[in-house]
Amino acid sequence: MRIFHTLFLLFSMVCLYGQTYPSDSLQRRMLDDERLFLSRMPTDLQHRQMLAVRAAISGDCAALQQIRQSRNQPPQLPDGVTATYPTPDICLFTPSRPALRKRPLLLYLHGGGWCFGSINSCARFCATLALKADCCVAALDYRLSPAHPFPAPLDDCRRAFAYLRQHADAWGCDSTQVAVGGDSAGGNLALATALSTKGVSRVVPIYPVTRLYTRVTPSWTDYAQGYGDDAELLEAFCEAYARGEEHNPLVSVELAADDTLRSLPPMCLISAGHDILFDQTTQLAHRLQLLGHRLTYHVFPTATHLFITVPGQPTAFAEAVSAVARFLNAPADALAEGR
Repeated sequence: MRIFHTLFLLFSMVCLYGQTYPSDSLQRRMLDDERLFLSRMPTDLQHRQMLAVRAAISGDCAALQQIRQSRNQPPQLPDGVTATYPTPDICLFTPSRPALRKRPLLLYLHGGGWCFGSINSCARFCATLALKADCCVAALDYRLSPAHPFPAPLDDCRRAFAYLRQHADAWGCDSTQVAVGGDSAGGNLALATALSTKGVSRVVPIYPVTRLYTRVTPSWTDYAQGYGDDAELLEAFCEAYARGEEHNPLVSVELAADDTLRSLPPMCLISAGHDILFDQTTQLAHRLQLLGHRLTYHVFPTATHLFITVPGQPTAFAEAVSAVARFLNAPADALAEGR
């Protein structure tokens, strides 16, 4: 089946106008990173995580809580950025150097299948992006499933966005340039926030979940096990969050109406080629471009899931930071023209 997914990936390269790819040398580096990253991943890790999520759905949260604690370790942050907490559940990453303008502000939503993850898990990306883009990045600890299924995490994201717009000027940020982004489940929440909230200036979904019901596609088959987001774990995540709402367009955002998708703000969409979610992301990109949406789509064909929040794929991480930084700093008129 993997040959069919490779052909689909090549077909996508031809059909998606404006889609960008790393150079051949960068792709080789990403592939080397990926192979080393996957070789170091415990073979039963995803299965144990799936069992923990399923147990929590049934009411036993002990194993899931242990996973959350093990993943919630403060990372080493780069020099030149400060981290402050304007609220207990929001961490604001700000460059230490003096600002020469009102900075853009990004609400960032961590991945983890809506069931684990935290500010700590995305802090390295948020701090690095704040420095690279000379922007402020606010990471949110939204409530986690299955104890808090849809719409609770999305409600937290919408409340946080409103709070950021209200306080942006006090932090030296531009209250008219507040974007929202996230990876994996956080990418899903970023899309849903942008679909249901007025005033979002730009949206940055990174390998987002766009459907919470199973549809077998080439990437689902080829990368169902051993690539950082196993099918059995993804299905458990989706069940824990959706709880019967998997066909709600704010849950499975691919089900949003054309007019609703067309109204989304300019988007920087990033995906990994060796990822069970790749086909979901590419199908959303195809649809947005057919609708004339202001979309920038970056594909890292030889990277896999998790490169934003789990160290081990430094080339994809750095390229994603650079792509998002360029997008956040691009002039609004350039985005309006789809460049």
